[in-house]
Amino acid sequence: MTAEKARVLLVDDEEGVRMSLRALLDRDYHVSSVGSGEAAVAELPRFCPDIVLLDVKLLPSMSGLDALDRIKAFDDRIAVVMITAFASLATLNEALRRGAFGYLIKPFPRRDLELMVRDALAHRAGRMNGAGPGPAGR
Repeated sequence: MTAEKARVLLVDDEEGVRMSLRALLDRDYHVSSVGSGEAAVAELPRFCPDIVLLDVKLLPSMSGLDALDRIKAFDDRIAVVMITAFASLATLNEALRRGAFGYLIKPFPRRDLELMVRDALAHRAGRMNGAGPGPAGR
């Protein structure tokens, strides 16, 4: 019996970034990608991601930090990794304070992506096996 692949949700308003990340992750994970924070929130109950790679600066209306809050409100066990090309220490610290697992600064090497996804999934597995918070309202 093979283990089910983990589910990764990619959230970036740049289609090229989504396509590149999908190409790197598709072999090892079930991947879904969306272009906005609103679409990410709508995708949560359908896709049930284990991890979300979330751009900090989303357009047009919901910011990455706002989307992070909504994702964590839906299910606090989802590991969220912030991705950004604009490395503001204050913003990244705020994301960590709000519950992000970590962050990657674009452009990042493939190995950094692989390690971050692996570590985030291990963190999620630990939370799933513990008595931590789960899906809100369930």
